[in-house]
Amino acid sequence: MKKTSSFSYKLAIVLVMVVIGAISGLYLPWYALGILFALLAYILRIPTGSAFTLGLVSGFLLWAISAFWIDGQHPSSLPGRMANLFPLGGSVVGLYIVTGVLGGLTGGLWAWAGANLRLNK
Repeated sequence: MKKTSSFSYKLAIVLVMVVIGAISGLYLPWYALGILFALLAYILRIPTGSAFTLGLVSGFLLWAISAFWIDGQHPSSLPGRMANLFPLGGSVVGLYIVTGVLGGLTGGLWAWAGANLRLNK
């Protein structure tokens, strides 16, 4: 019998991943986010089917909000120049979205790998 997770349980997992990822981002390199997401997926026994989605959402929120927050705390012309460098039409919001997608893919793939590690034991 397949166990389905409720929306509140999934939301709690996303919040835990975002909080732990934010704390680790202060002290560890960027790739530690993926390793922590894999460990969380393994320890919390997240089902393989939803591990990628939960990691994707968590990584996207964490990286997109972090990029927005850092730009707000330290205003600079760099995000605008980077948005002009990429084919984003100079949209800084587009740059935040691209940053979030990269963080989401990192978190999603690592969370999926952590959930699969538990199955292949």
